[in-house]
Amino acid sequence: MLEQILIGQVCNLAGIYSREKRRNRGADVSPPFPPAVNWHKDISPAMTDTSPPPPPPPELPAPPIRPLGELVHALRFLTRIPVPLARTVDPPPLHQTMRMFSLAGALIGLFTGGVLWATAQLSVPSLLGCAIAVAATILMTGALHEDGLADFADGIGGGKTREQRLEIMRDSRIGAYGALALMIALLIRIFAYESLLSQEWPVLLATIAASHSYSRGLIVDLMWATPPARSDGLSASAGRPSRAVAIFAIVIGLLITMATGALAAPESAVVAMGLGLAATALIRRVAMKQLGGQTGDVLGAAQVSCELAMLVSFAATLG
Repeated sequence: MLEQILIGQVCNLAGIYSREKRRNRGADVSPPFPPAVNWHKDISPAMTDTSPPPPPPPELPAPPIRPLGELVHALRFLTRIPVPLARTVDPPPLHQTMRMFSLAGALIGLFTGGVLWATAQLSVPSLLGCAIAVAATILMTGALHEDGLADFADGIGGGKTREQRLEIMRDSRIGAYGALALMIALLIRIFAYESLLSQEWPVLLATIAASHSYSRGLIVDLMWATPPARSDGLSASAGRPSRAVAIFAIVIGLLITMATGALAAPESAVVAMGLGLAATALIRRVAMKQLGGQTGDVLGAAQVSCELAMLVSFAATLG
């Protein structure tokens, strides 16, 4: 009896579902999407505004020259010596500090000349005194530019492709080309100093200061005129100096070199600047051809090459 009742209830439910389904089959069903509209008539006027875009914001004014802060930052970057007032002066950006690279280089050159004078006063043999002065200068600067010269020589001499050269230059180990380049550079410095010892002390100090100053001024111009060879590294992180900064650095180095010519012989200063510029241009040409731009190592090689060319020129024209 119970089974018959359950079967009857199921049949009744099935019949109700069939009748409801037939009733709804003819009913209107709303479409799943809204009817099509003429979309180009519904766009607001703001979306079809054809007025020109707003002008770009005006360029920010050039930062003011801060001689003391820039000089302190330049000395901190180019040397390892503790600089007075370094903790009390807010350092400007490095690409702005490069304006004072020439003046900082002149101070480094005066330090080298001072060591030469001290060794002479102590009756140290001339070649030994020159070697001591070179060693003291390298300790003072932390071999910043000499390291670049060695890496540049290894990369250009040992790499076959641009990528290989840049990878070799990034390697901290030194190869045969780099070792030879350092040895040649040190020998030229020592013998050039020894040749200049025959000059009066003001002339000796001025020639060394001018070589350090002008060479560092030219690398600022090299950074402005040459794109970086890669997106990382010391040169790229330092930033590109402006044209005004590069001109300022070159003018300072030029004035110091011309003052040296006034003490000794004007033609010697002109020849020295010409040879230094030619050495820097040669390094730039090789870097553009082999690397596609400049790096920190290229800048170091350019500084050392320019300085050596000027020292040799002064020794030849004044000796």
